[in-house]
Amino acid sequence: MMLNISRLFVITALMLLGACAQTRYSDDFKSGTEFNGLKTYQWRSVAVDIGGTDKDFLQRLADTQLRAQGFVATDKEPDLLLDLQVFSRVSSGGNTSIGIGIGMPVGRHGSVGLGTGQILGKGKQEGVIVVDVTQTKSNTLIWRGTAEGIPLINFSLKAEHKLSESFAQLLQQFPPKSSAK
Repeated sequence: MMLNISRLFVITALMLLGACAQTRYSDDFKSGTEFNGLKTYQWRSVAVDIGGTDKDFLQRLADTQLRAQGFVATDKEPDLLLDLQVFSRVSSGGNTSIGIGIGMPVGRHGSVGLGTGQILGKGKQEGVIVVDVTQTKSNTLIWRGTAEGIPLINFSLKAEHKLSESFAQLLQQFPPKSSAK
């Protein structure tokens, strides 16, 4: 009996951990763009719409990752202009469902139940980071990277390393591997 309860507890815990939101990364780029030779950048705008989060702090995290990838920040004739947007929104994941349960009769009485259920995680606040890269010469957006589903707790100073990891994973997609020679 105790073994069955332990198994049930472990299965429930694994299901709850699996239901936790994970950060999703995506990128898009303008086809035909030659990314080789684009190494200098300048920040055009940084907009942060998460209370208590310093935009200079987020910009420094992005700068650190870009430097690690060989990019150089400059004020004079940059190859690229960068825009950073950080905001929170209500998560869009999750489904609703209807469940029907039928109980076995006990004595003369049986039971039938009808109820609704909701997948965990629906309606939670999440952080989103969007980085736009514009080629200076043509003033054309050539790459957009997005990180969605970031827990808002990661935007606190205590969780700087987690937010730094989010920036690293997001910016490692730039330049796109399929276009690099």
